[in-house]
Amino acid sequence: MAKETSDRSIAGGDILDAVIVGAGITGIYQLHRLRELGMRVRILEAGDGVGGTWFWNRYPGCRFDSESYSYGYFFSKLLRDEWAWSEEFAGQPETERYLNFAVDRLDLRPFIELNARVVSAEYEATTGTYIVSTADGRAFRARFLITAVGILSAPVFPAAPGLETFAGEWHHTARWPRREVDFRGKRVAVVGTGSSGVQIIPFVAQEAAHLTVFQRTANWCTPLNNAPITPEKMTWVRENFELIHQRCLSTPGGFIHRPRTEGAMEVDRAEREIYLESLYQRPGLTLLLNNFRDISTNRESNEVVTDFIARKIRSRVDDPRVAQMLTPDDHTFGMKRPPLENGYYEVFNQENVDLVSLKDEPIERFTPTGIRTAHRELPFDVIVLATGFEAATGSLLRMDIRGQDGLRLTDHWTQGPLTYLGLQTPGFPNLFIVGGPQSTTGNIPRSSEVEVDLVTRLLGHMASKGYAAVRASAAASNAWGEEVASTVRGTVLENARSWAFGSNIEGKPRTYLLWAGGVPGYRERCEAAFDDDYRGFEFA
Repeated sequence: MAKETSDRSIAGGDILDAVIVGAGITGIYQLHRLRELGMRVRILEAGDGVGGTWFWNRYPGCRFDSESYSYGYFFSKLLRDEWAWSEEFAGQPETERYLNFAVDRLDLRPFIELNARVVSAEYEATTGTYIVSTADGRAFRARFLITAVGILSAPVFPAAPGLETFAGEWHHTARWPRREVDFRGKRVAVVGTGSSGVQIIPFVAQEAAHLTVFQRTANWCTPLNNAPITPEKMTWVRENFELIHQRCLSTPGGFIHRPRTEGAMEVDRAEREIYLESLYQRPGLTLLLNNFRDISTNRESNEVVTDFIARKIRSRVDDPRVAQMLTPDDHTFGMKRPPLENGYYEVFNQENVDLVSLKDEPIERFTPTGIRTAHRELPFDVIVLATGFEAATGSLLRMDIRGQDGLRLTDHWTQGPLTYLGLQTPGFPNLFIVGGPQSTTGNIPRSSEVEVDLVTRLLGHMASKGYAAVRASAAASNAWGEEVASTVRGTVLENARSWAFGSNIEGKPRTYLLWAGGVPGYRERCEAAFDDDYRGFEFA
């Protein structure tokens, strides 16, 4: 591999070693690692700035549910020493600044092409390269194609027609404008009560003359309990940097939290109640991750926690009917990643806020003046769509990716994703997927860094052996699909309906999109295959 020195405009002519799609936290790290190998690399990024999720999702209230210092990069002492987080759970503006800071301090900006939305990538067998085309007509040729598009990056819009006729202002939370959206004195609709909806709704309620929330499915929301990070705390973080990193990599979700060693039914009721109350008052995802060890595997233990949160909802919402609407009836706690909230439930005590159940009153269409439901027409000045994402596969399938013999990824994955270790899919030589389907999840940078390091190791191995191509075997990929499914069986996730199974998309087959065996288990499983002469991969 020839080491690159300067030239920014390789489009069309020279062959790159690799093209990375996406300049989010994963793509930036992958670029850094491949530059360490001396590879000629470009990131192609659809936006006009870096940051991925933290570039596109700039709506009011958008922030981490991971502790800030557990989310950032751990590979660089320079970044550690020069950056100070201001909050335990940083908001979008701070996170976007951090990722720009990282790109500049690591001198990666010359190798990132902005406003370069990838529309197609086609494998050319005669040259062993991918021809990667962007929406503005540019084409890049590379030996390796690495997608780092994130599991939640392809926004979903309501199926109801007529949005284009709405005369007011509308925005999707995942495509929020840079300018301020003014809700003051206006009639506002928010459609959706997943994480984005739960975060933005309190901000809208503070300003709007009237807010109507359209809810398809209630969620088990728990308090964020955010706080500033003091200079003393930041000093402690720097002094314990490696310990924090190793702790994250040793816990199931890649967070700093570990479950309690006892099962919920192994302690008496009074002690359980005291412990659950203490978790409820603590920051972040502690109620999920610091809870009793068996809340995801023992249904009785799970019911105890679910009942506790249901009682909390009833205590915070004045109207019993509204409290009942805000209490999930289709899943128990832990079957979905719980949204973290800041005053969310109290919003529904305001006289200017209404809650509409889409199960009882579905949206029939958007009109020039607002929204028509099955029962009435409601006028609005602003509509906010917090309607989520086509998870894990959405951004991949929206690109026209073609492998051997013109095989389209959309056709290959008709019944759901087929991968080996979540890193490759049969029939697509030299295509790598980092942070995609059938890999692990949780605290995303901690799970995706494992995948980036694996891809980097594999490419280094190929260079040392003189291999030109690698692909996943069909047999290994089929076996991996079964292994991914096995990580869910026997847990409360087995019958869950959520984006993690594609269940939020009408007509999409339910499939296991994510390895649920935890970050340490995923890492050990992949490294075992790599140590066994890269078992499951075929080289040429």
